Amino acid sequence: MEIINILYKINSIILSNYILKNYGSMSHLKLQKLLFYCDAYHLAYFDEELIEDRFEAWVHGPVSRIVYGELKDKSILYSDLSYIDNGIDPCEEFSKLASTQKELLIDVLNELSAWTGLELETVVHKEYPWIEARRGYALGDKCSVNISKEITKLFYKKELNVRN
Repeated sequence: MEIINILYKINSIILSNYILKNYGSMSHLKLQKLLFYCDAYHLAYFDEELIEDRFEAWVHGPVSRIVYGELKDKSILYSDLSYIDNGIDPCEEFSKLASTQKELLIDVLNELSAWTGLELETVVHKEYPWIEARRGYALGDKCSVNISKEITKLFYKKELNVRN
């Protein structure tokens, strides 16, 4: 008998609050990269997106415009954001994810939260999904092109040596 593992999506604002609550204050730059990597690794391992947001190929790396819009007045690029209780417990929402999803996300966040926003930016600038979305743009050019989720999935499957 095959066990079916039902996967769930999580709202990007709730995931952002989960990260801030559990991994501490951080720059908007770093938070955006952690969100991107959570979604990218989820795509690679489960063939499904974790969040519905599209990430745009901004100068400093992938950005969810939804999260940016929600948090832009609470931070500038390199200053820290902190968790603010808005009445929705992000840990409760996170707990609704399948155990395999939670394990993956905790692994990703435990590993990458130790990096600075600038370190994450440097890495993502060398990776194909961001480079491909910015094709034709100079490094400093404003760009709002969506990073392809399909390209992201295929790239990270290969990078992480995922076979499923």
